[in-house]
Amino acid sequence: MANFIGTAGGFQKEKAINRRLNAIMAFFISFTVAIFLLGWVSGFIWGRRSLWSSLWAVLALAVAVPAFKLFEKLFDKQIRLSRMEQDGAAGEFEFVKFLKDLPDTYTVINDLDFADSYGNIDHLIVGPSGVFAIDVKNWRGTVTPDGKGELLYNGRPTDKPQIRYFTRRVMDLKGRFKALTKLDPYVQCVFAFMRTRVDAKWGTTAAVHCICAEQISDYVTKFRVTKPIPPADIPRLIKAAEALRELAAKEPCSSARNPSAQA
Repeated sequence: MANFIGTAGGFQKEKAINRRLNAIMAFFISFTVAIFLLGWVSGFIWGRRSLWSSLWAVLALAVAVPAFKLFEKLFDKQIRLSRMEQDGAAGEFEFVKFLKDLPDTYTVINDLDFADSYGNIDHLIVGPSGVFAIDVKNWRGTVTPDGKGELLYNGRPTDKPQIRYFTRRVMDLKGRFKALTKLDPYVQCVFAFMRTRVDAKWGTTAAVHCICAEQISDYVTKFRVTKPIPPADIPRLIKAAEALRELAAKEPCSSARNPSAQA
């Protein structure tokens, strides 16, 4: 069985908690504004008892109602995103069972977060066949290429350019590896889908390979690169990954500082 470092899904769980806190804040603000305006309008009308006071009251209510609806939409959005983050964390945790099929010559670094970066790497695999950055997708349906290097989810574009964002994240990781170890390993980007029919052949989704979760062990062990990692360099890369995790752990709430971090 592979060696494991860290616990899966922590980054997504933290984001889910932050989303819920944002939802509570939106509800609190909207409730406070509504109570304040209701009290102000009642007092204003009662104190003035004139046509102008009534018009001002109507104007205040006309502003208050859209504002309340805006906060209500924000609340609903944060709750929906929180559920998505929680679902993503559950998928990452479940995915670990497939990684256990890897030989003990491989090391899996779970939830590799960067203290000053957007997003994380769900699972980083380092071993004789190379380095693999895995992004787990706990989606339901079908994924296909859009013909431009991105994905279609159930025939529709995703809410953000998933492949471009993840590739950028992996390039960031490569830069950090190079700074820490003076090594420049090839890192293969992989999307692993838990409950999704994958109809995206290699080469149709740019530098990212799309596979089903249960294929991960065979995919990794049979992967061939033109420039394999020298065995002596593998521990150096693992140590660098651990150093990045430790650095992120010292920074308070890195995802809270980067609310647009991609999952």
